Parts: sequence; C-alpha cells; structure tokens
Amino acid sequence: MDQVIRADRPEWVPVFTGLSVRVFRELVRVVAGRGGEQAGTGRRWGLPLADRVLLVAVYYRTNLTL
Repeated sequence: MDQVIRADRPEWVPVFTGLSVRVFRELVRVVAGRGGEQAGTGRRWGLPLADRVLLVAVYYRTNLTL
C-alpha cells in the first residue's frame, strides 16, 4: 500500500515540518487569508491548500529539490 503525506493526517505534520499541528493549522489559515486559494484564471491546483502548505513547509525544512 502506498502512503502519501497529507495534511489531513495530523501525526505526520510535526514529523515532516517541525511545527505543531496547532501552529500548522494557523499557518494554513494565514495563507488562506492572504489569498492562498485559487483565484482568477489558469489551471486549477491539484492539491488542497493545506497539502500545498505542507509541501512548502517540508521543502523549507529539508531544502530538498522536487
């Protein structure tokens, strides 16, 4: 079975980001408040906002390339 890191699995948030679940949820709320949801024209995002924030947080923590 394949496992995918998703923001809806709160046990993975601190492991991969170093943030508590509470702080991560606040971060998602701030990003959404600043226009993080899709607006305007163009291709729609394939991931929900929380998963995109998780992806960026993991990237910044590990400095890995995609």
